[in-house]
Amino acid sequence: MAATVQDERAIQMEVAQDGETIEVTLIGNSTVEQRVEYELELSGNSNSNHKGSTVLAATSPAVLSTMRMHGGRNWCVKAIVREEDGKSYEYSEGTCA
Repeated sequence: MAATVQDERAIQMEVAQDGETIEVTLIGNSTVEQRVEYELELSGNSNSNHKGSTVLAATSPAVLSTMRMHGGRNWCVKAIVREEDGKSYEYSEGTCA
């Protein structure tokens, strides 16, 4: 089975919803050791932001950030990722997707 573009990304975003509570987790899992930077923004009944930078070890999954919020009916989660090799990408879920 061929790898997808998303499989090749160093950071994945997982979003879980339980009622009006939103939980977002950024998971790092790179095939090579590399520095990554990320920005995570949650908006709904309130707004939260988190920025980080770290070096991911090759093939060693790690939770980089977990955030929870009461999202209400209209919530949005965005993550912007920049990898050391210059590759950048964005994830979005909720009403902004």
